[in-house]
Amino acid sequence: MKRNRREFFRTSALGLSLAPLAATTSVADDKPVPKESEALTKALAALRKKTGQKIARIETFVRDTNVGFVRIRTDDGSEGVGQLSPFDADITATILHRKLAPLVLGADPGDFEALSVTCIEKNYKFPWTFVCRALTGVDTALWDLLGKREKKSVCELLGAKPRPITVYGSSMSREIKPADEAKRLAKLRDEKGFTAFKIRIGKVTGHDEDQWPGRTDEIVPAVRKAIGDKVKLLVDANSCYTPKKAIQVGKLLEENNCCHFEEPCPYWELEWTAEVTAALRVPVAGGEQDNDLTQWRRMIRMKAVDVVQPDVCYVGGLTRALQVSEMAARAGMPCVPHSANLSMVTLFTLHMMAAIPNAGDYVEFSIEDAGWTKDLYAPALEVRDGKASIPAGPGWGVEVNKAWLEKATRQVSEKK
Repeated sequence: MKRNRREFFRTSALGLSLAPLAATTSVADDKPVPKESEALTKALAALRKKTGQKIARIETFVRDTNVGFVRIRTDDGSEGVGQLSPFDADITATILHRKLAPLVLGADPGDFEALSVTCIEKNYKFPWTFVCRALTGVDTALWDLLGKREKKSVCELLGAKPRPITVYGSSMSREIKPADEAKRLAKLRDEKGFTAFKIRIGKVTGHDEDQWPGRTDEIVPAVRKAIGDKVKLLVDANSCYTPKKAIQVGKLLEENNCCHFEEPCPYWELEWTAEVTAALRVPVAGGEQDNDLTQWRRMIRMKAVDVVQPDVCYVGGLTRALQVSEMAARAGMPCVPHSANLSMVTLFTLHMMAAIPNAGDYVEFSIEDAGWTKDLYAPALEVRDGKASIPAGPGWGVEVNKAWLEKATRQVSEKK
């Protein structure tokens, strides 16, 4: 029988922290907002006011299709910079200019929440992913603009303070041999001070197959032995298993003291995932792919997962990620967002996690050397003593590389 989850979360690395969170009535559940949310609720209330400016220009900058930036300018010359969701950024930029720009131009930046709703509802025939990926660029640029306008960092807008946040080292590789993975994680533990790691098991949408026969059975105990019992071990199955197989694998994870079983079943099969969650002691996590807030409400109400993982860039920006976090907070569930690359998504997540009351104990931080994320912005995020610091400057606290922008394909939408 599954042990009491409240007891588990009080003692695990995913226990709830007591930091402030926002109340967003558009997705309110029937449970009250936690008391710990009061500071963020007040902070957001203060932001919900007209600035007197109008959005006059939206620019996108895309290179190599992997990543694109958005710059928004108001009629008084104020600017904010955000990022489109990674991957197929050229398609996303086209969606932004064709489907969202007409809805955003002329609006007041202070209406960021209403704009988020409008961009979804006015595109109701085109759900969900590319509209949300484009909305991310608009929303994150608006948060940067509002922060610069108030001379505060985004996390300060949310009632928190820039500070170091504990991160876990996230491996993206299924091609690496178990012994080599174990060796490199132990090295990173010693060099960077990581206190948690995530590894990949199974095969992406693998229909119960492993990346190669026996890999999962080998890598989990190998990594556990190499990193030691004091380091947290998370695993990600990327929609690999049927419930029966996922439960079988889950027993292996429990035997090796894993604290996080991510996306065990195809993410669209909520009932499958809920079956696995109910059967295991190891907490089940999921939601990185989900961008429909109604689906999120359903997922949380049916306890399909134990840990919610909205991705700021996939769900449609910080505003919508905060709404998911609030729903989870009402249900007493921790939030550990997905941030699997070192584009601005990890930066966005750090700001968010500093403010929400149900933040898990760490932020995902990729350990891979992805060339396309190098030199995107400064200061770059670094891990020291197992933590990454939130930049203290206004807005997101970073400046996008001007040389990168100059080599990018630029598109412009302006208010006529």
